[in-house]
Amino acid sequence: MAKEKDEILAAKAAGGDRRSFEDLVNRHRESVYRLARSITGTHDDADDAAQETFIRLYRSLSSYDPKRPFVPWLRRVAYNTSLNVLRASKRRWKETSDELLPTVADTSHGPEDVLQTREAGKLLQEAVEGLSSELKATFMLRASEGMSYRDIASVTGVRMGTVMSRLSRAREKILQSIEPIVMGGDW
Repeated sequence: MAKEKDEILAAKAAGGDRRSFEDLVNRHRESVYRLARSITGTHDDADDAAQETFIRLYRSLSSYDPKRPFVPWLRRVAYNTSLNVLRASKRRWKETSDELLPTVADTSHGPEDVLQTREAGKLLQEAVEGLSSELKATFMLRASEGMSYRDIASVTGVRMGTVMSRLSRAREKILQSIEPIVMGGDW
């Protein structure tokens, strides 16, 4: 039996078909979690955001238009929910894992080089932590999720020019945060 399209499952779920909703959750659980993790930075916050995303999805299925693509709609719900969790979180980014941030190449030949690489990674993490939630989310969707500008615009509900502007401002702020230390050699 062929796999039913998301739009059909969503329409059935809106009509009360619990199995169709479960199929949607099972089908999109991992991608919603990954998106939430890239925005919130922690497993716990991402888990909360993913659960809240599916609760919101269930509650709003009656407003979903099955003639429109389901996945962009779901991603928008996940993005907005993740931003809300990020804003509300008191432990913002304490458990950021190495794979979420671009890594600094390790060309070490000794203990001093290893220490410098670790410090550079910590500086980068602190710089990303210092961004506003919108800049951080946009930056992480690009850096962690590898989304195109068009996809980020679709998920965030802003124009592509705004995405490019946010990415540019995020990169500029990150560079401003780490430049005095890197350029000054104050490692």
